[in-house]
Amino acid sequence: MEYNHILKIGLGAMLAVGTCTSAFAQAEITYKGTVVDETGLPIIGAAVKIAGQTQGGAITDLDGNFTIKVPQGATVEISYIGYSTVRITDFKQTNIVMKEDTQQLDEVVVVGYGVQKKAHLTGAISTVPVDEIQDLVGGDLASSLSGLVNGLSVSGGDARPGAPARLSIRGSGDVSALGSTAQEPLFVIDGFIYPNDVKVGNTMQNLGSEAFNNLDPSMIESISVLKDAAAAVYGARAANGVILVTTKKGKQGAPQISYSGSFGITDAVSHTKMLNSYDYGRLWNAVKAADPLDTTLNPQLDLFQADELAAMRGLNYNLLDKYWETGITQKHSVNLSGASEKANYYAGISYFDQEGNLGKLDYNRWNFRAGVDLQIAKGFKASLQVSGDYGKKDNPLVKVGGTNTENDYRRLMYRPRYIPEYVNGLPVASYGISNEKKGDDQIYHFDVLQNNGDYSSSMSQNLTINGSLEYDFSHISFLKGLNVRFSYAKSISTNKNNQYGTEYSLYQMVRRSGSGQHLYTPIPGQEAEYEALMTENNFQLANNGTTISNGDMLTRTMDRSDSYQMNLTLSYARDFGEHHVSALFSIEKSETESEWMTGQVTDPYEFTTGQSNSVGPDSEMSTSWTRAESGTLSYIGRINYAYKDRYLAEFLVRSDASTKFAPENYWGTFPSFSAGWVMSEENWFRDNVKFIDYLKLRASFGLTGRDNTTPWQWMQTYGTDKDKGPVFGTGLENTAGSHISLNKNNSAVNRDAHWDKTYKANIGLDFNVLDNRLAFNIDGYYEWNREMLTNYSASVPGTVGTQSAKVNYGELDSYGIEVGITWRDNIGEDFKYKIGINTGYTDNKVLMMDWETDYLFRQITKGDRTDQGTWGMQCLGMFRSFQDIDEYFAKYNITSYMGMSKDEVRPGMLIYKDVRGALQEDGTYAGPDGIVDEDNDQVELCHRSNPYGLTANLSAEWKGISLTAQIGASWGGYSFIDGSALKAEGNLEYSNMPSIWNVDNMYSYQDVYDASGNLVVAENRNAKYPNLNYSDVNSVTSTFWRISSTRISLNRLTLAYAIPSKWIKTIGIQSCRFNVTGQNLFSFYNPYPDNFMDPMSSYDSYPTLRKFTVGVNISF
Repeated sequence: MEYNHILKIGLGAMLAVGTCTSAFAQAEITYKGTVVDETGLPIIGAAVKIAGQTQGGAITDLDGNFTIKVPQGATVEISYIGYSTVRITDFKQTNIVMKEDTQQLDEVVVVGYGVQKKAHLTGAISTVPVDEIQDLVGGDLASSLSGLVNGLSVSGGDARPGAPARLSIRGSGDVSALGSTAQEPLFVIDGFIYPNDVKVGNTMQNLGSEAFNNLDPSMIESISVLKDAAAAVYGARAANGVILVTTKKGKQGAPQISYSGSFGITDAVSHTKMLNSYDYGRLWNAVKAADPLDTTLNPQLDLFQADELAAMRGLNYNLLDKYWETGITQKHSVNLSGASEKANYYAGISYFDQEGNLGKLDYNRWNFRAGVDLQIAKGFKASLQVSGDYGKKDNPLVKVGGTNTENDYRRLMYRPRYIPEYVNGLPVASYGISNEKKGDDQIYHFDVLQNNGDYSSSMSQNLTINGSLEYDFSHISFLKGLNVRFSYAKSISTNKNNQYGTEYSLYQMVRRSGSGQHLYTPIPGQEAEYEALMTENNFQLANNGTTISNGDMLTRTMDRSDSYQMNLTLSYARDFGEHHVSALFSIEKSETESEWMTGQVTDPYEFTTGQSNSVGPDSEMSTSWTRAESGTLSYIGRINYAYKDRYLAEFLVRSDASTKFAPENYWGTFPSFSAGWVMSEENWFRDNVKFIDYLKLRASFGLTGRDNTTPWQWMQTYGTDKDKGPVFGTGLENTAGSHISLNKNNSAVNRDAHWDKTYKANIGLDFNVLDNRLAFNIDGYYEWNREMLTNYSASVPGTVGTQSAKVNYGELDSYGIEVGITWRDNIGEDFKYKIGINTGYTDNKVLMMDWETDYLFRQITKGDRTDQGTWGMQCLGMFRSFQDIDEYFAKYNITSYMGMSKDEVRPGMLIYKDVRGALQEDGTYAGPDGIVDEDNDQVELCHRSNPYGLTANLSAEWKGISLTAQIGASWGGYSFIDGSALKAEGNLEYSNMPSIWNVDNMYSYQDVYDASGNLVVAENRNAKYPNLNYSDVNSVTSTFWRISSTRISLNRLTLAYAIPSKWIKTIGIQSCRFNVTGQNLFSFYNPYPDNFMDPMSSYDSYPTLRKFTVGVNISF
């Protein structure tokens, strides 16, 4: 009976289970759908599962489609990295749109030697929004980062093609004021640490900066900026911060092919507004006749006559406008990527080309990158990456009157516009009213040099090979989380520069047209007289009858830098319940060597093919060669701990040895510690502080360093001086044979030089409010720079012929605050927007340096900041009459004014205040002494350069249409009209002036008449500006020329449209996006009088370029 009872119970249970199973089976449905992103692009590989179940489910295919069995009453969850999880209960919904989760996208951040969850970060590490730089066009990557990261400053890069921008983190460039080397940050690309201070020839180069600037944005996965003690993981070279770059790899799924391309134009934001020919002629007359007591003036020869001025109204030989062209720029890149369970691959090639705007000035570059990661066996991986670039840059060769790279632009801008290039088919020198050579600028001729074939051509090649072997022990239970990795990277950089310079001839007219014989062109109505001047005898060679040399040489300079780095790294990461522990230990070795060689021959033949033997019989040859090397050995350790993602801590230490120092000073140790507390995870916080959604406090303190000194500067080397006689004694020019002397290519030694030290402290606060729509990131930092390697100005006997080595004695404190504010929100389902604000404040104080001893009132003293602002004269007005001069001298007991006696001072000069006397024995300055002196009487005109700044990054998107913009602003100081705009460049005879010097605005003591009695300049004693004739006095920096330094500009604007995928999927295109982008668009505020220049450009240098591009991004 008992067994029967048991049997009945068992059969009943089985029946019940079967009935339930049948019921569930009957209630199960098949749910099909398509998962897309907000642009309509299918999401491949999204996980689709039943909520609450850990097994089963489905994965979306190449078209975003899925099929899954769903029990009655269940909920479907769809998730994908970087997107908010979607829950489905209405199974009539078959088109599922996933939205980006901006918090999750930033979840993993690249840090030194690995990655970390953003939630676990305790240091000041910022990430660059890579998507925001994809549409920007430039020859260097650094210029694209402007305004995107707090504390990261960008200078340059927006003017001449191929000229790179320069980066600095948290004012690291300020150390140059102490005589230390202002290095850029350390650049780490895919784990390879590029040397940041390599001696190449007689200069120091940052190989990492070059490699970073040459990267193509389409190949970059992420960019991280380490600003505080987190950089201590790179120890010795991390005092200036670290830029970490990770390039793209393949992602799981079918192969992806993408193309991005753009075409655009570049043009000057603005050229300085210069005087036209007529106003230049009037200015010359007003300046030449400025002194009413000058009795040497010859009205016929020294002034433009009325008929000449009338003719000059119709002359406009604006050569800068003639030769300045709109440049064409283009960029193309093709990338292939994919991954399977066993392999991950990526390959890309890109091309960038930017035409110059002025003559032979062009830049182009090819980039390539390919990599593969292989799963060789369980837990065993191998990877190999090869990348490189080839670039070519052509520049004009200008050696006439100096080698400044801006000479080609300046000489076209300054050339008076009444002087033509050619007369009667002959190239003429720009001889002014005297028809004489006053300076070498007059014999520069842009068109002749272009046609002669003179050139300066540079080629660069960079190759990096990066390989690694990695074994993950996670499949072994007791070793789970342990990973060992060996990596080796090799980088080779080569540069070549070829220069070819010729000789040429220019002409001058013996007799010229006009009643004063000052013009090269006919006076209206006197064409016959002008034709009579067009004879061979009326033209003679300029430059005192000799040819003009633009170098007359053929030169080749070559350099090569080889670097390698090896790492053996053990890492461990594992969760123990709510505890997360990770650790890292690495041994790193690196070496760098460089070679530099130059050779030159003179008198090359015109038909030379670049060979050194294609020269004349009198050619001279010279060569020079140098070599440098350095190396490091490092040990790195780091431990991270997190509890409940709430309590965070990190400790790291790095020990470095550098051969730049003597063996006893090789080693430096650089530790750091950081901690964080996510307060919003506390129960008491959640219950009592409802308005804050997320709050984290973090702090860090650590030590970093620099080895910015010349390799082997600790060891004296020797060289041979040929036929220079003894080192000591007299008669050094005697040919007394060769002798051994100190090597003059090496500074005087300092065996005690060692690592300088930078202690970094940072306190950070991250919090979100209003349902995480409004986010704040605030960092305050303080840095103590100690034992800085700085130059020492102690004199060295001239017979030694060298300079003192760097010494560890500089001390500088730097501090500041950085504030980032981001607002993200949606309006309805289709419109979303973001507003990001970056702002901050930085300052410093100097505690020890090689102090100046002269004019202490305007020099850096202990406790001062490195930025001493602008000092100059306090202007009291303008002398408008001789009576003003008499009264001023009498009232203030003046005995000397700017080096002149009272009899030498003239109306039309500015009046400066007598502020102080000479320096006294007690270190103070005497009161006003009656001597107005540019050195002793300066006052502080501007406390410092603009201390306040703000960048706003704006974006909005609606149904595939997006708009992004960047607005930048700075304020809080004063700027001054460039001194070059206040006096003639060399001589007014051949140097035009900006439009503010219109005679109608300039002081003129009296009416000026030409030789025929025609009024050519009217008296103007109530003018706004002083007379240019007295520029030695008037061009001194003073309150008179002070203007606002406020700058507000629209830096970038992009309008883009992504075509819905359903329209293009049928032709095999997965996504297609078009964009129109403008860069360096315009300034909202211009403080310069007459708007004669734009605040986005400099006065007389190659201008900032405004860029417009049209681009497309397609993936297949």
